[in-house]
Amino acid sequence: MIVKKLKRTSFKKSKSVMIGGLVDYILAGHDDRGKDKLAYAGSRNFLTTTVAAQKKEMISLAEESIQSKMPVTHWILSWQENEQPTSEQVDEAVSLFLRGMGLAEHQTVYALHKNTGNYHLHIAVNRTHPYTRKVIQPHRGFDINEAHKIVAEIEHRQGWASQMNARYRVNEQGHVVKNLQRREQMKPKPKAEDFENATGEKSAMRIAQERAHAVIQNATCWEELHAGLDMVGLRFVRKGSGAVIFVGDTAVKASSMDRNFSLPTLSKRLGEFKPGYYSERTFKKSAPEPVSHVCREEWQEYQKERQRLAEERRRAREKREECREVLEQRQQERREAATARLARHGLSVLNIARHFLKEQEREEREEVRNKSASTEQATQLPRFKHWLGKRDAYRANLWRFRKRIASGVEVRKRTFPKVGTLSSPYAAYREIVKKRFPEKMDESRLDAAIALYMRCAGYTPQEVANELYRHTPARPHGQNRDERIDYGRRVVWYAFGTAGDIDIANINPTPKQLLEITSEIKEITTNDTVMSPRLSIRFK
Repeated sequence: MIVKKLKRTSFKKSKSVMIGGLVDYILAGHDDRGKDKLAYAGSRNFLTTTVAAQKKEMISLAEESIQSKMPVTHWILSWQENEQPTSEQVDEAVSLFLRGMGLAEHQTVYALHKNTGNYHLHIAVNRTHPYTRKVIQPHRGFDINEAHKIVAEIEHRQGWASQMNARYRVNEQGHVVKNLQRREQMKPKPKAEDFENATGEKSAMRIAQERAHAVIQNATCWEELHAGLDMVGLRFVRKGSGAVIFVGDTAVKASSMDRNFSLPTLSKRLGEFKPGYYSERTFKKSAPEPVSHVCREEWQEYQKERQRLAEERRRAREKREECREVLEQRQQERREAATARLARHGLSVLNIARHFLKEQEREEREEVRNKSASTEQATQLPRFKHWLGKRDAYRANLWRFRKRIASGVEVRKRTFPKVGTLSSPYAAYREIVKKRFPEKMDESRLDAAIALYMRCAGYTPQEVANELYRHTPARPHGQNRDERIDYGRRVVWYAFGTAGDIDIANINPTPKQLLEITSEIKEITTNDTVMSPRLSIRFK
């Protein structure tokens, strides 16, 4: 499970507009493309029951808080592709989250969305207490770290899979503790990550982290630091009271890489700052580097397209500048001619003429700007994932899951020979999965693993979907036929989709292993004559 805190991006809009727009977005039944997105919604601690009235309540209480520019905080909890939470699990997750943040008594609107590959939960909570009117700052501003602790508790209680590099886990005694197996990974700031997601190119911050971190950390003097950075093509420069690391012509704040790399901290360790000598190559703009080994060839084509469009924009700017100069010259000549022609009619006539000429010139300049804007829009390249999606949807999905794909692992669409021969194999495969994964597992994760095993046995997506429809427990309670079909469809999308391909590629099952599983399945169905009827009844 992933947790994110979305920060306010604009301070120009009022509280009422921001909060109203946020609630409308969370509770909207469809997304911008008209796709059905709302799976479940709820609210807490309101006096009213309708959405419109609750929105007014939240806005009214937020506007009473003059100490905070935006007291409503927006959080997102996201499940993995093979996980489908029920409404009961969503309610429990919200309760655990609010309690852990110390906001259990606060106004909250939440909704589970299903319009992406992952079920994700939006939580909008008003930090203004409804009775005391005080704005609560959860955990004195260290709320993100606390959110990771809460996520670990939710995963443990409900049986969700933990992220490979999760900050916290729940130990055998049921206590939330730091994940000692977590690899400390340096990662760029959100703005740099957004650049990487948009272009597929390493940000200057990531390059600085990869090349400079070890050099600066291991340096024993300023001369050694400068020499080491020069060897990797970077520069360390003092700027004001701090320092920056230049990646070509792009400056990266040294303390943003590591708190221990601030100039005062380094000066305590290395002595008073001494500037260093750097070769000419450290001043040149560095060549773009791909952020991932996935879709590298496509990324290279994308870079060529970026360069081509950049050249087109450069030529367009030059042409625009020429047009502007020509227009200014023409307008000046027209003003001079009009002044000379109308001067004899007196100042009043001349002022009227000047007014209309000014309006005409303004319209002409506006026309040139609009034309330039349309040209600029036409030469804008979409984000890398969107560009890739138009070319090859499957490759775009690989790019989406790039962090799961280790270097050297080949991910492809695989077809398996039909070795599974059971007409109703769900119960047997359930026993196999539970035997191999004895830890607590949510039913949707269990079904996803069953579907993946059945795929490897050669069962078709339709056969897997039918088995899920016939045998899985009701999720959620009281779900109708369409909801059961949608549940099975999402499980099949995972097992036979890109995420399933990646999991299979990481496991890389051999034909011998698949035959062993098939033999085990046959043994279960042949020898345990009592189990099969019991299970079939259980999972109707």
